Amino acid sequence: MRPSLPTRWLAALAGLFFLACAPLRAQTIRLSFPPDPNALPVFVLQAKQKEWLPQDKLELKANPSGDPSAMRAMIASGDMDYALFNLVGGVRFVQGGMRNVHLVSPWVWRGIYLLTPVDAEGRATALSALQGKTVAVSPGLSTPPQIVTQKALQKIGVKADFIAAGSGTVLMNLLRDPSRAPAGFAAAEPMVSQVLLRQQQENWPVRWAVALDPTQTLGTEIPLGALWQIGNSLPAAARERFVAALQRAAQWANDPRNQAEAARIAAKGYADFFRQPVPPQAFENMLQAHRVVWRMDDAATARPVVERYLKDVFGIAMPPALFITP
Repeated sequence: MRPSLPTRWLAALAGLFFLACAPLRAQTIRLSFPPDPNALPVFVLQAKQKEWLPQDKLELKANPSGDPSAMRAMIASGDMDYALFNLVGGVRFVQGGMRNVHLVSPWVWRGIYLLTPVDAEGRATALSALQGKTVAVSPGLSTPPQIVTQKALQKIGVKADFIAAGSGTVLMNLLRDPSRAPAGFAAAEPMVSQVLLRQQQENWPVRWAVALDPTQTLGTEIPLGALWQIGNSLPAAARERFVAALQRAAQWANDPRNQAEAARIAAKGYADFFRQPVPPQAFENMLQAHRVVWRMDDAATARPVVERYLKDVFGIAMPPALFITP
C-alpha cells in the first residue's frame, strides 16, 4: 500500500530535519606556511582551534625555506589544501603553468622595513645617505624585502647596492659589528623586531632604527603574503570555516588585550615548529607597533590592488586565472 501524500510529506520533512541537525562533517585541513609574517596567526589558530575550528583537524606543514623549486614540487604533489607565501612567488608558479594553485586573497599587507644606524641624537640615518652604499637583505637577494625596498628607494632617487645577509647568528654579528655593519638593513617581520630587541638587550655598539616603511614611500598598498588554495578537495563549507577562523586569529592577536598571549603562542610555535628561537617580547613589540597588518579582502576588492602592485613593483602582468572563481 502506497503511503498517503501527507505521510510522504512528513517523511520528507523528517529527513530534512535530520540533515539539518546532523553534525557537520569533520575535515582535515592541511596548511603549509613559512617563518615570516604569515605565521603568527597560524600558531594562534592552532592554539585556539577547539574554540574557533572545533569540528576540523588542522594539519600544519612548513614551507621549504628559500627553495622555490621545492615549494613548486610540494604544491604539485597536492599534499596540502592551502599555502601561505608571498604573492609574487605564487604568481610565478601560475605563470609557469601550475593549474592547481589559485589566489584566495592577499593576507599580509605590511611587514617589510628598512633599518639604518641611529645618529648621535638617536635618529635613523637619513635615506639619502644610502646613495651608493651597501644595504644588507635578509634572507637574501631577489626576495620581497629586497625588491620592495629597492623600488621604494628608487622612487625617492636613492640607488643602493644590495647584498644577501642571511639570518641567525651570522646576521646578528654583522649588524652589531661597527667594522662590518652595512649602511642599511632590510627584512620582514619578525626579524626586524628581533633585531630591535636584541640590540637593546645586548647593548650593541651599532644601534638601528626603522628608517623606511615601503608602503608609505610607494604610496600604495603592498600585498606581501597571500593565502593560496591548492587543489579543490575540501568541501566549500570546510573552506569557509577555515578562512573565517584564520581571519579571527589575526583579529584576536591584534587586540591589545591579547597581544602578550599571542606573543607567547607565536614564540612557542617558532621554537617548536620551525626550530627558530624568537623571544616573546619581539612578537609583542611587533604587535604593539602595528608593524604587520593582516587582512583578507574579497577578490573584487583585491584584484585591482594586486594588478597594480604586480605591474608597478615587479613589472609583470596579473595572470587572468590568478584568483579563485566562484
